[in-house]
Amino acid sequence: MEKGNGLSLWWNHIDLEKDYMITYLLYGEGKSIELIAKIRNMNEENVKKQIILAKSEILSLKIEEKSILEKMLELSKPERTKVISSMSSEEKRNLAKEIYYRYDDIKNAEDKMIVIWIIGELGIKKLLPIVYKDIKHPHGNVRRMICSAINKIGDSSGVKYLYKALIDPKPQVRQYAAKALGKIGDEKSVMKMKGLLGKPNEKKYVKDAFYEAIDHIKKRLENS
Repeated sequence: MEKGNGLSLWWNHIDLEKDYMITYLLYGEGKSIELIAKIRNMNEENVKKQIILAKSEILSLKIEEKSILEKMLELSKPERTKVISSMSSEEKRNLAKEIYYRYDDIKNAEDKMIVIWIIGELGIKKLLPIVYKDIKHPHGNVRRMICSAINKIGDSSGVKYLYKALIDPKPQVRQYAAKALGKIGDEKSVMKMKGLLGKPNEKKYVKDAFYEAIDHIKKRLENS
């Protein structure tokens, strides 16, 4: 059984009307089963039972106290979309703050894709720099989601990372990079994509994305 884990907080907040919680707190302070039995004036077997009961309740409380990001990772995409759309500005800021501090600890590619998707949906530019370092992530869909997030947020700081994505080995990444450049690219972006149009064996849908992005950039520059 684990000892410690913020027991000082439990002394202040736990329901001490529950007799078994007092037993658990004594245990958490490092007291032996034998000593607790003497303090509590009960046999050791009952002390053990109370500790198990308390740990079970505390575990259930910890499960209920999952952070908003942890809860989001368990939802389906439609459910996540609904949650984000119903969030207040403060709730979005809190979620963004949690993402900012926990992003580097997220190692699972599927979870990382969801977090990057959330960043795009939140539309908070300050979160983009934390994902740029993953533009060379070994999982292609992580790289694709980064291009998607840059596109959604539309920040020009992402252009140089989109240039790397234009030559990504995964065609969907190249396609998404082109779409994003269509929104935030410039004349240099046009030149880069034109230079890639003659690439042998390029997928038709990727070339179509290049042409479309070039057209969008030209129209945008003409109207600026």
